[in-house]
Amino acid sequence: MTTAGLPTIWELVAEGAATLPEPFSRAALINWISARRPDVCVASISTDIQLATANAAHPDPSGRAPLLHRVGRGTYVRYREHSEHRPSVVVASRVVLIGSSGETAADPVPVAELFRSPGFARAREHAVHSQLPWFVLSAKHGLLEPEDVVAPYDLELGDASTVYRSAWGEWVAAQLGERVQLAGATVEVHGGVDFAQPLRQPLARRGAALELPLPGTWQETAGAESGHSDEDAGAPLRTAISRLLHLVGRSAS
Repeated sequence: MTTAGLPTIWELVAEGAATLPEPFSRAALINWISARRPDVCVASISTDIQLATANAAHPDPSGRAPLLHRVGRGTYVRYREHSEHRPSVVVASRVVLIGSSGETAADPVPVAELFRSPGFARAREHAVHSQLPWFVLSAKHGLLEPEDVVAPYDLELGDASTVYRSAWGEWVAAQLGERVQLAGATVEVHGGVDFAQPLRQPLARRGAALELPLPGTWQETAGAESGHSDEDAGAPLRTAISRLLHLVGRSAS
């Protein structure tokens, strides 16, 4: 508190971030603070918001814990410390990763709801029902928790350079290793070769096996279209999987 008994701007940034519904805009936060400290100019409030933002270009030099995390242009959520979401490394025999795909929502939302393609929705349903640890793969943000709030973006991993994809794979494997014990685990990568190929070697070095499942539509229709039983359909499905994995191997070499 100040000597006048009023809260500091920093304290109001923290209170506003905890009060406003996420994600909130910079303007909404400034208005919220100004209503409680009309004696303070907008420029001063903006400076404290900048200093309080964890991923700002110039974070607070005093070493205070950040209060905000920017998820889009002028859009924020409350900062959450690393340990708040991930108190320990999870031990699991299998992990599900879902590659971002399709059209996105118009506004910042939890990444589990950001992508609107049928393939993403099917993979998300599979992940939720499996009760396995699962994450979303983002060409821009790397590995994301399903509840992480992200603004819409336009970046396809397949359009990125070889150098970018290689660095992305190392980055994602490192992020995943902070959340899940990779040694002995199988990592399902839903979303195709573009996401699987950069991860193959980084995961292998950490003792994890990569599995590239067939798209849900193939699994659902292969047997019906051929007129064969599910057991008969298994052979072509296994062949297709082998070809996909072979492609991953060739792309990485």
